Amino acid sequence: MGSRQQEKSLMTKTELKEAARQLFLENGYEETSIQDIAGRAGYSVGSVYRQWKGKKELFMDIWNDYVSDFIRTSILQAPPSPNQETMIDYLLARSQEYKKNEMTRKLHQTSLLISATYDYEGLLSWADKYKQMLYLFLKGLNPDQPDRLLKSTASIMHCVLNTDAQQEADASSPKYEFDLQTLRICLLAIVEKVTG
Repeated sequence: MGSRQQEKSLMTKTELKEAARQLFLENGYEETSIQDIAGRAGYSVGSVYRQWKGKKELFMDIWNDYVSDFIRTSILQAPPSPNQETMIDYLLARSQEYKKNEMTRKLHQTSLLISATYDYEGLLSWADKYKQMLYLFLKGLNPDQPDRLLKSTASIMHCVLNTDAQQEADASSPKYEFDLQTLRICLLAIVEKVTG
């Protein structure tokens, strides 16, 4: 495929993804058809099927981009060499941003239903990098602690922050009661105990 054709294909894919994203947010996944997406973007239905096998793959491509971009931004904008309170406040602020984002509120539940059969390419890589960021933060506070302890703590923090970020979007999960101030106190206590 020539360079010009590749550029046109990328533009088509980008426009179709944006049309689909808008329609999924406006109407929901179930109420959006491939015909709706193609029509909104100004392309034929065949253009959609040249890019994805179907609506499920298109949706997961959009969701993968959204979550990967959110995690990537969280890593890139993390404060350099933060103290405990600065980092915990930053992590909680990002969790709140994710929780309140329209994509999360409206499409998270759909992503859970579809994702059981989907292979996240970029998302898993960025989730590992996020956990690594937490590990390096803890290591920076006390480099003498064993890696096993710091990596385990980073994983625990990652799980708690994910649960907080997704609690309002996931109607099927248990309703955890995460008061922001209490969550902050608990995370600071964990960090203090481990890095002491």
